[in-house]
Amino acid sequence: MLIYFRYFLLTGVVILLMTGCKKSDNPAPAPSSYMRFKLNGVQVTCDNNFFATPKSTTAADANIIFYARWGNKSLDMQLFTYLASDITPGTYTFTSLKQYGAEIYPDGSPGPVYVAGSPNAPAAVIAGSGQITITEINAQYLKGTFDFVTGANINTGLTMTVTNGEFYIKR
Repeated sequence: MLIYFRYFLLTGVVILLMTGCKKSDNPAPAPSSYMRFKLNGVQVTCDNNFFATPKSTTAADANIIFYARWGNKSLDMQLFTYLASDITPGTYTFTSLKQYGAEIYPDGSPGPVYVAGSPNAPAAVIAGSGQITITEINAQYLKGTFDFVTGANINTGLTMTVTNGEFYIKR
């Protein structure tokens, strides 16, 4: 009787292991796009209108814009190198004479814009400070982190602080 019990127990364990390790024919779904960060200490999760410049099949991936909205508010970050080589994983610090930067519209557009870096044109002086770190980049998506402090807005006199920023944006 004990032999039959052991036989049935062993058979049950083998069947359980064989069915529990079945390989799926469907690959795991790719994560959906997101951009989240803290704006002046308040958590923000962008929820619509994600955008990243598509990768050209013939030219270098040297100029990238990525954008996301939450409600009517928006964050736009840009890396413009104007070089004949690809932007690769790494940290892009906002410095003078580099077109790396961010623009944030915390009250919606056309409200006041707060700028960090020099996103529109190379300048000897930049607004605020910060960086964008690309951890993964390919033709399908961009992934990374960011943080920055804007320069003072000329109309409000206020600055904006963005911390703990992270993104995954499909292209």
